[in-house]
Amino acid sequence: MYISIGTRSKPKISAVCAAFAMYPQICFAREDELHFVILPEEKRGEAKGADHVDQVSGVSCNPMTLESTILGAKNRAREAYAHCLDAHGECAFGVGIEAGLFPAEGVQTGYLDTSICAIYNGKEYFVGGSPLFEYPAAVVRRIKAGEEAGLISDFFGDFAKGRSGVIGPLSGGIVNRDEFDRYAVLMALTRVAAAELYAKDENA
Repeated sequence: MYISIGTRSKPKISAVCAAFAMYPQICFAREDELHFVILPEEKRGEAKGADHVDQVSGVSCNPMTLESTILGAKNRAREAYAHCLDAHGECAFGVGIEAGLFPAEGVQTGYLDTSICAIYNGKEYFVGGSPLFEYPAAVVRRIKAGEEAGLISDFFGDFAKGRSGVIGPLSGGIVNRDEFDRYAVLMALTRVAAAELYAKDENA
């Protein structure tokens, strides 16, 4: 079985592997080896900043709506699936994770941040999200002005693109980026792991 991951970000790769490992009934549904496939370097995309479009996700490097964040995750999942088919002739799932902000009433800055995971099986997408959190107001202003959250080093340090992510310093080191994204993958996997329950809704 091949599971293809639409990123080269180590925290996101770790999140996908850890989440799928919690569902051995999915990973080992067939009697063959499990392989995780990662996008090659040339498909990584080097765009930076909210005003730039990432070549894999097809959306801003800092999406500002929930709709664009979901679209970015779906595009990553589809790209991952297509790459795996080309490289190996088969693919069980393509997985994409996209982080972004979206407008939210009732919070101080007017925005919340989340990570969205989309899983694509060649026919349909399964979508889930991580917990939500709010940035400092100054960070929101800078993101809206065109800066990318993970590159605002005077707030988050030089390793915000690493395992810590921006959620590391904001949570006082309690939550790291890979753990945060793992919940998004787990929530997307609900439609795979509990397919019978979702089918009941369709047949009601």
